[in-house]
Amino acid sequence: MLKALALVRTAFLVFLVGFRFYASPVYVTMPRTLDEQYARCSAAQESLRTVILVAIAWIALETLLGWIMARRKTTAPAQPPAQK
Repeated sequence: MLKALALVRTAFLVFLVGFRFYASPVYVTMPRTLDEQYARCSAAQESLRTVILVAIAWIALETLLGWIMARRKTTAPAQPPAQK
């Protein structure tokens, strides 16, 4: 279970980093007017806000799963079969 969670965590974090670079705008020219500058900035901020909210939700989910797994009662490991 822990290995599967680590694998999912790694894949999701790679997705978040990739989406962050995808969502960040790359402009070659300077904006000509204040309205154009505001439009660019607000569009970029909205995309990055989405990434931040997904990351916060992921951290909350991992924290909740960690507490559930820590609170779960552990059972004694099974004894190996007796050799004859």
